[in-house]
Amino acid sequence: MIHRGFSGCATCHADPSGGGLLNAYGRAQGEQLLRTHYTSSEDASSGSVGDFLFGAIELPDDVLLGGDYRGAYFSSELAGAPHVPARYLQMQADLTGQVAFGRLRINGSIGYDHLGAEAADLTLRAQDNLISRVHWLGLDIGANNEVLLRAGRMNLPYGLRSIEHTLFIHSPPGIPGSGVRNDLSQGQQHGVAVAFTSGAFRGEVMAILGNYQLSPDEFRERGYSAYLEWAESADVAVGASSLVTHSHRDVFYAAPLYRHAHGLFGRFVPWKPLTLLAEADFLFNSQDPKQTLAGRAVNQGGYASLLQADLEVIQGLHLIATGESTLPAVHNAYSSYSAWGSLAWFFAPHADVRFDAIEQSLGVSSTPITVTTLLGQLHVYL
Repeated sequence: MIHRGFSGCATCHADPSGGGLLNAYGRAQGEQLLRTHYTSSEDASSGSVGDFLFGAIELPDDVLLGGDYRGAYFSSELAGAPHVPARYLQMQADLTGQVAFGRLRINGSIGYDHLGAEAADLTLRAQDNLISRVHWLGLDIGANNEVLLRAGRMNLPYGLRSIEHTLFIHSPPGIPGSGVRNDLSQGQQHGVAVAFTSGAFRGEVMAILGNYQLSPDEFRERGYSAYLEWAESADVAVGASSLVTHSHRDVFYAAPLYRHAHGLFGRFVPWKPLTLLAEADFLFNSQDPKQTLAGRAVNQGGYASLLQADLEVIQGLHLIATGESTLPAVHNAYSSYSAWGSLAWFFAPHADVRFDAIEQSLGVSSTPITVTTLLGQLHVYL
C-alpha cells in the first residue's frame, strides 16, 4: 500500500502494526485500490461488495468480522531425489473478530489447522487441531487514539510483516538458528504491548511473557521485541527492530538459550508502479556450555536478509521478485540462499491467487542442497 500513499498500518488494520483483520476503511480501500476492476460501473459500486460477506450483513460500527481460507497445491523437490507428487496444503482457515466498547477492544481469532501450526494449537491432537493465532484485549489512549495498549497473544512487533511465513527473515522450517521466529503462521507470543503513531513515526514495543499455548513452561521464551519506523515521505519508510528472549529449554536446541535479533528494514517507491522491501537482521544465540547437549559453548552470530521488488503491471496484478540469504546463528553453520519469482492477482472481490517458483540453496552441510518449490494458492476472505 505504500505506493498508494499509505505508509501506516493502523489506518486499515485492527492490529496497529499491520496484517490480519481489516476495519471498514481498510476494506473499502482494499476494494478500491488493490483488486482489478473491469468496468467503471463496477468500480463505482464496489464499496458494498467489499464489505463483510459481500455486504449481505451490515455490521455495527463497533464490530469487525473477517475470515480467511488459503489453500494451495505444493511441490518441493531435492536435487537428485525421486520426484514427489504435488499435494494439497491447507495454509489458513481462520475466523477473526473484534468488538469495541468505547476505548476498550476485544480481538481474537479461531481456526482449524490440519497439520503445521503446532505453536498456535488450542487442542492437543497430532493433527486436525483448533488454533488461535491472536487474542488480545486493547485500550485506545489519547485524544485521537494514537496509542494502543494491548495484552494477550499477538504478532511480534519486528521488521517487515509479510504473508510469506517461510522467508529466512521469519522462521524457515528446517533451518534452526535462522530468522526471528515472527512468522504469521504460528510465531505469535503472549505478552503486553504498546503501539503508537505520532506524525511520521510509528512503533511498538512488546514485553514477551511466553507462548502459553506451548507446554511445559520451560519451553516458553521471555524478553522483548520492538520496532520504530520513520516515514520520511509518502514514498519512503525506514525502521529499526530489536528482540532479545530467553528460554530454559529452547524448542530447537533442548537447552537454555538467549536469542538476539537486531536489524534494519525499509519500504521504498522509486517509481510509482514499483515497490521495494528490504530487511537485514543480525542474529546471535548464546548458550552456557554446561547446559548444552554437546558440552560446548554456543555463542554464535549470523544474519538473515531480504530484498523484494513488487511491480504492479495493472491494478491488482503484481510481478514479484525476491532474493534472500541467511547464515544461521549456530555452530558450524553454512550460508543459504533463495530466489523467488511470484505472480499475485487480486482478481475479484474477496479473492486473490498467487503462484511462486522458489529455488533454494540450503547450507545444511558443506555441500549445499538445492530445493525447488512450486506453489499455487487461492485466498478467499469474508
